[in-house]
Amino acid sequence: MPALPAVGSTELLERLSLYVPDALVCALIPRHKGRGRRTEFSSAQLFRTLLLSVLTPARSFNLLCRMLPENRAWRRFAFLPRKQAVPGPRMLHEFRQKLPPATLRAVNAYLLLPLLDHFGAVTTVAVIDATDLRAATNAYKKTAPENSLRIAPR
Repeated sequence: MPALPAVGSTELLERLSLYVPDALVCALIPRHKGRGRRTEFSSAQLFRTLLLSVLTPARSFNLLCRMLPENRAWRRFAFLPRKQAVPGPRMLHEFRQKLPPATLRAVNAYLLLPLLDHFGAVTTVAVIDATDLRAATNAYKKTAPENSLRIAPR
């Protein structure tokens, strides 16, 4: 099996672009209709832009949005034809809020089906899913003095 190209390279984005289920993403997350601000980008464009934060060295939405106008290969992957029209960090954060775990599971299942068909029915697949784990949010919680551990002086 050939190795994948380097992270952020044009070759990697071109190879992975074929597997992004744009129609499914648009069906699962339809455009906003009705009152309010008109959406400038489709769900598929925003989803692909979110994928760029994982597939490129830009690890924050702020940095990604600053680098998008300069990088033609990234805009081509996200179907953003104009240099001046790229989504902002706020738009990406709002779109990410519309992606519940059930939607991401549906995309994963869609991507997994051809792989399962290729290997047949005898293959077992395990998917790591951390959505059911409780977050350790009390690690830095301040406690009352009566609940804290006291060490006696020697």
